[in-house]
Amino acid sequence: MKNGITFTSVINKDQFQTGIWDPYHYRSLNNTSKLSDFITIEKITSRGNLKLLPFEPIEYKDIPRGNMIGFHLKPQINEYIDNTKLPIVPENTILFGTMRAYLGNVLVTPKSKWMFKPNCWFAINSEFVVIRPKDELNYFWWAFLKSPIFLSTLPTGTGGTRPRSNLEQLGNTPVSIPSIEDRTKINNELLQIAERYWEETMLLQNILNNSGLY
Repeated sequence: MKNGITFTSVINKDQFQTGIWDPYHYRSLNNTSKLSDFITIEKITSRGNLKLLPFEPIEYKDIPRGNMIGFHLKPQINEYIDNTKLPIVPENTILFGTMRAYLGNVLVTPKSKWMFKPNCWFAINSEFVVIRPKDELNYFWWAFLKSPIFLSTLPTGTGGTRPRSNLEQLGNTPVSIPSIEDRTKINNELLQIAERYWEETMLLQNILNNSGLY
């Protein structure tokens, strides 16, 4: 397969569906766990006035390569911006990039208190879906969804020259997930790192803003 793995699905006659040509459709039928057993996947439906938000819209380019727990978040300083409305998400929300070329673009929006702002919302200007873990361990799932072991199992996507991850196929991806105890431990450790990252990032930004150099 294009993503570097091969697989074989053996199904019963009554599981066969006429008109279904995609082999990924059958891949999870004989597996005990799939991604949708642990999370829900939602499209972003809320929209907000960009002029009223504290930060510029988040795009794929703002997510650095590698294992950076944060991302580039630029303060909204353009006083001439119009009343454009964009998709918005609240604090502590997992976003997963759906365009195949950008799979692995996963982020968690920071908590408002880390940004020293009340009830902070974030505008989105790239193709993301919202991931809502049933165990609410956002930072464990941030790590899992960007891990090579997970990304290598994803379907190649649909959409011609700019393929996108199909939400149904994404949810049907077979997964092997650690115990709740292990997930909680990993999440708590990453959560502490994320809090330090954002608080230090905001402190740095305040120092630069007050320096008269920026």
